[in-house]
Amino acid sequence: MKPRAIENSSRRSFVATVPETCLAACAVLHDRDGHTVVTHYGSVPGEIAVCMKSVGLADHSDYGVFDLRGDRELLDRALVTRLGDPPLAIKSGRRLRSVWYLRLSARHTLLVGPHAALASGPAIGRGRDRRELLHRDIGASLAIVGVVGPRAARLLAAAGLPGELPIGAIGADAGNTSIVAILRESQRRYLALVRADAADAFWARLLTVGEPLGAAFVGYDALRLLHASSFAVG
Repeated sequence: MKPRAIENSSRRSFVATVPETCLAACAVLHDRDGHTVVTHYGSVPGEIAVCMKSVGLADHSDYGVFDLRGDRELLDRALVTRLGDPPLAIKSGRRLRSVWYLRLSARHTLLVGPHAALASGPAIGRGRDRRELLHRDIGASLAIVGVVGPRAARLLAAAGLPGELPIGAIGADAGNTSIVAILRESQRRYLALVRADAADAFWARLLTVGEPLGAAFVGYDALRLLHASSFAVG
């Protein structure tokens, strides 16, 4: 099927940011903060119901990613200055406002969140520490997929991915280096960071195992309303 018409967006950004799998599912698109996002797939109430009853799959083209690197002591100091004690543990994440800080290794952290929240760059560290940290915008090289709902952990487990993680923990797929990280945001919410060139294969993997679980595409509008309501998926 052909994708729906773009709402208030340019053809250039449309082609650049949304995975082909989502376009083929008749995504309705909209420009947000200069980036094209999937607003919905035809029925926002239906997508909310999916997230409440089974499991929704969301493209997070509304998110950006900064890569932050430095030696362990330097990165520890910078993260404590930003997030407070204790230092962020390896293979764990911590959220400040709308941005997740993901400590992938002793020398490597990713900042993941809405483009608007990352627009001014990573304000990490002070003085010399900030100057010595290496940071770059790698959002264009990664796709971010949200998995939301009471069956989210079951879907990830069925796909051979780490679902039974503590909240705030980071997992990976040891046999597939294109999957950079799986973060458990809350009891029923996960974020998967995948290399952009492997995004469509990852979507196919989730959709295949998710079909018997009632998995379906969900857009930005449904997630925003869930977050704002008292029925938000925890």
